[in-house]
Amino acid sequence: MKRNGVFIPAFFAALFASGSVLADKDISEQQVPSAVLKTFRSVYPNVPNVKYEEKVKHGQTVYKIEFKDNGLEHEVVYSADGHVLKAKLDD
Repeated sequence: MKRNGVFIPAFFAALFASGSVLADKDISEQQVPSAVLKTFRSVYPNVPNVKYEEKVKHGQTVYKIEFKDNGLEHEVVYSADGHVLKAKLDD
């Protein structure tokens, strides 16, 4: 039983250090890489009330942008170099 007491904290410490369990971090537009903003604004040039998040997925920093456009909720995830990794649309 004592062995599990050491293993469990070590397991979670390793997961946290790998970046696989880090929470989303709200960021400002100024903190978003220019390549991400350029790609985003080329498709959605005039969208107001945009929410930006930075997160780590599989050791890679990605940027999630959430917004509403024409009554639809959008979520787009970009790599730091501006490539779209995932796009989601909800009504």
